[in-house]
Amino acid sequence: MNDMTFDHAQQQTAPTVAAPAAPSPVTPSGARDQANATKALLAILLYVLLWGLAVAIWGLPALFLPAVAKTAIMFVILVSITRG
Repeated sequence: MNDMTFDHAQQQTAPTVAAPAAPSPVTPSGARDQANATKALLAILLYVLLWGLAVAIWGLPALFLPAVAKTAIMFVILVSITRG
């Protein structure tokens, strides 16, 4: 049966407040591009600094050995491009 009387005290509850949403992992495109550019620039700077340190420690061989290694790598890349 439907009870139409208001004999029962109606309990009022406080409105619940939702927890703030976590920050979105999506970043603006400009910020992402700037972060990637910064990482690339820092990697190049680190490479040059390490190369300079190697030259300071070992002298002339440290100056030309990276070029010799890069020649072999470039040769492999060119052969792979040629083979398709």
